[in-house]
Amino acid sequence: MDRENAIRLLEALMAAGKYSAPMAKAWIKKEGWEIGLEGQELVSALGYAGNEGWMADGPREGQISLTSQGAATMHDLIRQQRYRV
Repeated sequence: MDRENAIRLLEALMAAGKYSAPMAKAWIKKEGWEIGLEGQELVSALGYAGNEGWMADGPREGQISLTSQGAATMHDLIRQQRYRV
């Protein structure tokens, strides 16, 4: 479930167009809440994304950045969904 929630969170962040710059943790929490991730679900999703190398601490305190690996993973997942029958 952590993987699915991490993917949902990354999709929401990419849909909001915020994947190319560091993001405030508070904004990420807000986006998570908007897709139904709260409390431990959100923490686990962020932890999974971090462990997979999809997200990392940003350059400033309180920021998180989507890594190039995270962006590549999202593009791969989008491509797979597009061609799924």
